Amino acid sequence: MEIEFIKIVCVLDGLVEGLNIRKGQEYYGFGTVDGVGYNVYTDIEVEKEKGKLPNYIGSYPKQYFQLIDNETHVVTFEKNA
Repeated sequence: MEIEFIKIVCVLDGLVEGLNIRKGQEYYGFGTVDGVGYNVYTDIEVEKEKGKLPNYIGSYPKQYFQLIDNETHVVTFEKNA
């Protein structure tokens, strides 16, 4: 299975609102099905090196984030037999 992640940075302080995201922190994500938010994950490269799935943080509205680059980061996960 392949998932295409984009690199995003949090621009609003979610901790003030009780959310699990911090202003200035970089995350990876992909758009939600409805297109109004992102499914947000921790650093995919660090977790990939450890052989783990990235940690899912939650789904948040797009206005909490700014796109860092237009590059897509494709992560391939293999199903263990």
